[in-house]
Amino acid sequence: MPDFLYQLLLDWGALFRPYVRDIALAMVATSLVVFGDDINRFVRGQTAGMHFIWRTLIFIALCAFGYGALTIFLTPVVAGQLAQLSNLWLPWATLAIFVLLALLAQRKRQL
Repeated sequence: MPDFLYQLLLDWGALFRPYVRDIALAMVATSLVVFGDDINRFVRGQTAGMHFIWRTLIFIALCAFGYGALTIFLTPVVAGQLAQLSNLWLPWATLAIFVLLALLAQRKRQL
């Protein structure tokens, strides 16, 4: 690979570096949107035999606190994994993950 192309790719990756946490947050939020129906369906199945009030309270807790907690706890984990990538690979991994999430959303007919 010519040096100028290699340096261009490194510089492109360096543009991503300050935004790793924001990128991770976008990935986690997108994942929760794509898989939220599956999570809700699982919880609905687990609470099917409960009284309506309990099911409603559990659903409110899941939506209000559960998804928020998942976002708060998973974002630093994803950001840490992205931060370990070199500037050469960071943009490509970011692009690949968002394309994968888009394909999953398309497959689940959310796009």
